[in-house]
Amino acid sequence: MKKRFISLLLIFAIIFSISSGYKMPVCKAASDGDAIKVLFVGNSFTKRNSLHKIFKGIAKADGRKVKTKRLAFGGYRLKKYASENTKAGKKFRKLMKQDWDYVVIQGHSAEFVTRYYKESYSSLKKIIGMVRENGAEPVLYMTWSKESGLEYTRRGEKLSLDRDEMTTAVSDAYGRLGNEFGIKVAPVGQNFLRCRDEYPEVDLFSKDRKHPKYAGSYLAACTIYETIFDTSAYGVKYYNQGEKKVGIGKKKATKLQLLADIRMKTDKSNIYIKPGAKTKVKATVYASEDNTLYFGKYTGDNKDIIKYISLSTDICTVDSKTGVISAKKPGTGFIRAESSSGLSRIITVKVRSDMAFDINTKTVGLKGRSDSENLIGWNSRNDEIYEVYRSISNKNHFIRLCYGKMDHYVDKKLLKGRKYYYKVVAYRRNNDRYEYLGESRVKGVLIPG
Repeated sequence: MKKRFISLLLIFAIIFSISSGYKMPVCKAASDGDAIKVLFVGNSFTKRNSLHKIFKGIAKADGRKVKTKRLAFGGYRLKKYASENTKAGKKFRKLMKQDWDYVVIQGHSAEFVTRYYKESYSSLKKIIGMVRENGAEPVLYMTWSKESGLEYTRRGEKLSLDRDEMTTAVSDAYGRLGNEFGIKVAPVGQNFLRCRDEYPEVDLFSKDRKHPKYAGSYLAACTIYETIFDTSAYGVKYYNQGEKKVGIGKKKATKLQLLADIRMKTDKSNIYIKPGAKTKVKATVYASEDNTLYFGKYTGDNKDIIKYISLSTDICTVDSKTGVISAKKPGTGFIRAESSSGLSRIITVKVRSDMAFDINTKTVGLKGRSDSENLIGWNSRNDEIYEVYRSISNKNHFIRLCYGKMDHYVDKKLLKGRKYYYKVVAYRRNNDRYEYLGESRVKGVLIPG
């Protein structure tokens, strides 16, 4: 590989001119009195019952100033918004010229099961890119299964999933996407299924047994609210107490708040490990201390049990009780952590060997601003494609920043006093497949305070 020397002048030029690759989400912190702006993009699952207004109502009742807007067309898949030639795509691009803090993205209920590689993945990638160019943080709105499940055809074979199976398939897909793009996922679909099990008397579906009643949209809004703000909607007084515009009473609203209040986290979402090595993942279910549903049911002899399952046993296995992962061979595998209370999370495991190349970094402070930028550079070859990853917590929890044919990347709006870790992964395209070549050594960078 040809050795490159980059002058300080070139570094500054690159920093201010680079436009390729994904930017990390930068939530523009609102000053006192400023509203958090949230855009909802989707189809009828977003449009029905004015989900964005319910979300705003919950936020207002919880003491937050929020402005919301909706862009939703019934039956649309994400390709409509990704395309620059459709009515929806043009409207979306126009909205991306406005100032947003969060963009909630909802795909068609089955598209990440039936059309994942055909169109949905590439459409979502394009949409996320536009959202991040806007400076907003994308959030995935995980959909639910209709009551009858899903029937579809793949490669001439007729397949059928019941409601539980479809929920799992959709949850796994959204979990993989959330990990890959480093974004939050609101587990609405999981909560719909849990509502059937915990509160069968609460009907979330309209007459077609697919679209949500007001109660279904209320549960979705609570889940999205908690995902964005990392705080519970439990106890928020947004329900019908003589206020007709709120289409739900206190008793039902409280049940749905209790459901959404129960959440799962994992200490890692992306794991990088060498063949033959072992590591561990830990999932935790938590709820407000006065959550009568969770602590009334999942304690004592009926304790909530978390089980770990490998979905890619040829690449990695996992101890179902301890979460200890054993790497088998190079590749990308997935571990599902699932609880008896009905929640699950996906952990992405990339089994890779080290590649003998180093990356260089240069931190640049910006005049008159409190943040900094890192230039990450490496020696490249014309036939290689590179991915840049960053971690802000440890050397095993990386998210992808960008990929492409390049020899540098600029990571922007970094906080002073925080340490960031970087690594670069190299590939070579071989016909329609990408051949993994290896990866760089991890480089840690402490941003001066």
